[in-house]
Amino acid sequence: MIAGACFFSYRTYVQQEFASELIRFHVIANSDSYADQSLKLHVRDSIVNEMKVRFRAANNRQEAEQIIVASMDEIKELAQHQIQLEGKQYPVEVKIGDYDFPTKSYGNLTLPAGNYHAVRVIIGEGKGKNWWCVLFPPLCFVDSVDSLKQDERAKGMKVFEKDNVEFRLKSADVLNIFS
Repeated sequence: MIAGACFFSYRTYVQQEFASELIRFHVIANSDSYADQSLKLHVRDSIVNEMKVRFRAANNRQEAEQIIVASMDEIKELAQHQIQLEGKQYPVEVKIGDYDFPTKSYGNLTLPAGNYHAVRVIIGEGKGKNWWCVLFPPLCFVDSVDSLKQDERAKGMKVFEKDNVEFRLKSADVLNIFS
């Protein structure tokens, strides 16, 4: 029981450390219909393509948050424009706040489930499947990391240089269940 409490406590600590440095981006579709799911991805692409240059300039979470606050109206306009291009009349809501997220992996990085600061774009009724990524550091913007010079580090990536955490079950190790 003590081991379980220690595991939970450390897992919570790791999640809170990540959460204190990250801003996530969350787009929620109107419904699960094919058209609404496709629209969600087009709205995502429109916003990401427009915002990626701005987020390259952010050196920390505070600067990224300032960019978001200054861009909230434009994010909404981009979403509304894309929705209209596709012949829909859905309302759009753009919020910034703290929201619960499930565990999510980005390549070899796994963020534990927990409460994270996020920009949330809700299309229509917001009852469809959602899409999310890490807005800062800029993991949503693949080319912002891929286009770095050989010795250059991505801004904000220091948060992921913390302990190399691997969660394991001792009983599984002893029994070689996952080997």
